[in-house]
Amino acid sequence: MIAHKETFVATIPESVSTNSAQLRTRTIAVFAFFVIVVSFLDTMAQLPVLPSFIRSLGAGAGMVGIVLAAYSVANMAGNIGAGLVIDRLGRKAGILVGMVVAGGAVALYAIVGSPLQLLGLRVVHGLGGAILIPAAFAFSGDAANPTSAGRAMGRAGAAVALAAMIGPAAGGLVQATLGARPLFLSLAALLIATSVLVLVFLPESYREVRPDTAPRLRARRLGPVLRDSRLHFVYAAIFFVQLAMGTLSFALPLAVETAGFSAARTGMLFSIFSLVAITFFMAPTAGLSDRYGRPVVIRLGMFFLMLSLGVLSFGTGLLLMAFAMTVYGIGYGLAFPAMCATVVDRTDRTNRGTGFGVFYAVFSLGVAAGPVISGVLVQSGVSPTLVTAGVLGVAQLVLLVAGHQKDTLPGT
Repeated sequence: MIAHKETFVATIPESVSTNSAQLRTRTIAVFAFFVIVVSFLDTMAQLPVLPSFIRSLGAGAGMVGIVLAAYSVANMAGNIGAGLVIDRLGRKAGILVGMVVAGGAVALYAIVGSPLQLLGLRVVHGLGGAILIPAAFAFSGDAANPTSAGRAMGRAGAAVALAAMIGPAAGGLVQATLGARPLFLSLAALLIATSVLVLVFLPESYREVRPDTAPRLRARRLGPVLRDSRLHFVYAAIFFVQLAMGTLSFALPLAVETAGFSAARTGMLFSIFSLVAITFFMAPTAGLSDRYGRPVVIRLGMFFLMLSLGVLSFGTGLLLMAFAMTVYGIGYGLAFPAMCATVVDRTDRTNRGTGFGVFYAVFSLGVAAGPVISGVLVQSGVSPTLVTAGVLGVAQLVLLVAGHQKDTLPGT
């Protein structure tokens, strides 16, 4: 009887411990999703607000463009170095530092009195984002099961799309009711409050523990990331995908205006894209690259992006544009998780922050290049969406040839 009781008591804690561990894992995953949403929300909410706010400070059209671009330039410049810091000090430290720096910069937006002051703060804000976003994605990659990294990164992508969907609408609403400066203070408070929650509740997934190994680890980080041909594949892919996104952000509002619709229709069309992308990020389709290989799904997603931009270049009807944005959401929903999962595949905990740092540097370069190239094409009387669709087609052929030069690629 006593032996039976001892056996019985010994089995209960193991079951409870397992259930508690599963609950804790799910809770951390939900919290990490929230952290990624907040990481992107501050920039997304400012999209409809900043141009008019910069003009209100006395800036001309050229200065408005410079101030807007300063964030992306600083972000791109800081991404690679930030990745090295994230791998040295840890993902949690990177998220904390990024949120505090970004939150402080956004709070100071509310008291600036000149475009030059705002320009300086945009640079600081961009550097904060350069640390924050790779750290958040490295944390998600650390937590991912290697056999289902595509599904895990799909959830991270859904957080980005959710921020893109609610951010501009919320930012426009707050500006209309309270003004731009209260919006900046609200976003700063959200970032700082989230950083406190991160400090208290988010566990560290990796940081260097033994100082004597630091030089050796530093030497192993950036070199392998830059030499890996499989990462070359995904870095090229994310550049072209984000080039298309930059082109879309430039061309869609012009297409809506040319068709005689109000600016509200532009927001509706971007919401269609975000909803479709979120659906594909969260659905089993996010795991297609786990089953069929990363390159196949990346190229398939790029094909849908090419098709969408091609449709936009030939049609100005609202239904046709809504169809194009649906197709665009499908393409992005397929390609982005597979690209992020490739970074997870080809890095380990010692250099994953560096891998995502380079990834987001190229990401920012594509976003910045899209509007610049589109502006030049429009001035030349050429459709930017049609040209970018052609560029995506050529890029797919190049990536297909590059893929065939390897026996296997990530996820195969």
